[in-house]
Amino acid sequence: MKASSIKAIALAATVTLFSTVSVNAQERTQEGMWMSVYTNTVEQGLYALNSKNYQRAFEKLLQAAKWGNKDAQFYLAQMYLNGWGMDPDYQQGWLWFKVALEQRTQEWRDAERQLTEALPADFIAAMEPFVAEHIAKYGAEAQDLSCRQRTRVGTNIKEITCEKRAY
Repeated sequence: MKASSIKAIALAATVTLFSTVSVNAQERTQEGMWMSVYTNTVEQGLYALNSKNYQRAFEKLLQAAKWGNKDAQFYLAQMYLNGWGMDPDYQQGWLWFKVALEQRTQEWRDAERQLTEALPADFIAAMEPFVAEHIAKYGAEAQDLSCRQRTRVGTNIKEITCEKRAY
């Protein structure tokens, strides 16, 4: 696969690096983590990525990705696929990308189509059991996320967004 193809896919997929999450700072996750810690870790990772501080971005995004955050999973996948701060790792990139796609936005669907066209079919087929394992470990159900279908404001476009549950 050509590195320029992967970079083009990442640029097309990267719409914004900052998510807007409104949470009550007094709420906790099922695991007992403060929601503010969860949200701040994601935002710090995205800020570091935007600032091209790849070491810090990787650290924060990996942590948040393991907690199930879909934005962190998506941008961690971009780091792996594009070699941002590391050598490209298409296997890790594909795994995190597929876990992130439990959340479905138009931009991410477009990125999925482009990436699927760029990767060899035998690679995708060989990765299927590993994708299932990754989803079982870091997916929405395993990490206690609520995924809901919503209509994008001002359009008829249906999207699925996933958020960490707070208790």
